[in-house]
Amino acid sequence: MKNLQLINLEAVDNIVYPGTYDETTLLSSVSHIFTDFKYVKPLIIEADTLAADALNLMAKAHVQMKIVISDNNDFLGIISTKELSEQSMVTEVAKGIEREEILVRDMMLSRHTLQAFDLNSLQNASVRDVITSLKSYNMSHCLVVDRENHHIRGVISSSDIARKLHLPIVINTKMSFKMLFEAIADNI
Repeated sequence: MKNLQLINLEAVDNIVYPGTYDETTLLSSVSHIFTDFKYVKPLIIEADTLAADALNLMAKAHVQMKIVISDNNDFLGIISTKELSEQSMVTEVAKGIEREEILVRDMMLSRHTLQAFDLNSLQNASVRDVITSLKSYNMSHCLVVDRENHHIRGVISSSDIARKLHLPIVINTKMSFKMLFEAIADNI
């Protein structure tokens, strides 16, 4: 058995966090900004969750998008804080649905309306390529699909990109992807 010695922490004043040594740039590989569900548990929500509850859960977790699943865990679509906005809620109420009865399924973006990046097409892409694509499609989140295995492999988020590129994010102000792209373009 090895006798391990303890050391004094007097000269230590910093803590290492994930990403401390990760320098993401516009030329970095997409792997720097890709949330791969092979390694990170996807953020999911059931379609029958009340919309108001979903918004509260997302706000508490500081999350802007979740994947919507059925009670059988089938992929149905996505929901973001954009779809759960007050304006969207009022639109649903105007259709005759009581506010307390509006469900995530009533407000989500159905999988049939979504587009995604193909996992294989991202292998040689850069962060700049992804930003350009997201801007052209006006998307703040984009799923990544492994077409060979027929499943959702992950997600790319403009807020993750902003965080990894160390761009300032203003709290309580909706930062559109267009704003993010313009901020990056100013730094090029």
